[in-house]
Order: sequence, then structure tokens, then C-alpha cells
Amino acid sequence: MTENTVIRNCTFAFKCEAKWEQLEILDFDNIRFCNGCQKEVYFCYDDHELISNIHLNRCVAFERESVIEMGYFNPEKVK
Repeated sequence: MTENTVIRNCTFAFKCEAKWEQLEILDFDNIRFCNGCQKEVYFCYDDHELISNIHLNRCVAFERESVIEMGYFNPEKVK
């Protein structure tokens, strides 16, 4: 993966309506806990982190156009 890699045409299998700022803070800056779904949510700072966490079946959060999106992607559909 290069610095110019852009993830396109991916759709959430589940899009979370929770807000990153409202999730329970854990010991790591990039991981928070969602009390609604009882899962850890991993903040992804770049496309490499996003793809890696998707392949690990993790709920993810990432910033797009100054908005933090959160949810779950189907790892089989992300290459």
C-alpha cells in the first residue's frame, strides 16, 4: 500500500450512530469501548490501519471530510 492509496466504493455492513467522543476511553488513544454493542472500536488514522482492522473483523472509526464515521465492514468485500 502506498501513501496515495484511497479506499473507495466500500459500504458499511453496519454503520454505527454512536459518537466517538461519547465512547468509553480505554488505555490506548486509538481504541474506545462502545457500551451499545459491547465492542471495542478502533480509530484508523490512515488507509493501511483501516484495511488491517477491517480484515481483523473489528469495528472501526475514521475521519472523512471532518466527520468521524464508525461501523463495521464486511472483510471479504475489502481488498
